[in-house]
Amino acid sequence: MPTLPSHIDPEAPVRVFKNLKHGCFSIMQGGRICASARAVRLAEVELRVRAAGRERMLRERRRNVHAFAVGRLVDFVHPGEPRTLGPLAGRRAYYDPYRFSSFVDRETSAPLLGAAVVQLDESGIRYVGGRPGAPEFALPDAA
Repeated sequence: MPTLPSHIDPEAPVRVFKNLKHGCFSIMQGGRICASARAVRLAEVELRVRAAGRERMLRERRRNVHAFAVGRLVDFVHPGEPRTLGPLAGRRAYYDPYRFSSFVDRETSAPLLGAAVVQLDESGIRYVGGRPGAPEFALPDAA
């Protein structure tokens, strides 16, 4: 296992979200951003969407941070680092706030509440050992 920076507690969960302003992923722990990454691998993951934040985004048509992955940080690659994370053989997932109220499996659109392992990188989200959620609904396409 790679060595994590000393300011990140490997036993405490981290929260990872896509930072659209900087084009990377932000890693938070203890309420503060402790690292930026272009690829992140987490274990024991919960995929969360804050309903109130999603509703505000839909109402205002302005993006905000309301969806994120919470889990144990396994590894990450800083934007300036030349190395890459090895590929994660697993299923693909995504989150589209205009169509779904949760993360979903890319092939089946089945809701996904979490997974044993998740990798977030430039190609999207991959997961292994998914934990499906309650039945999901698709919002009608805007005309």
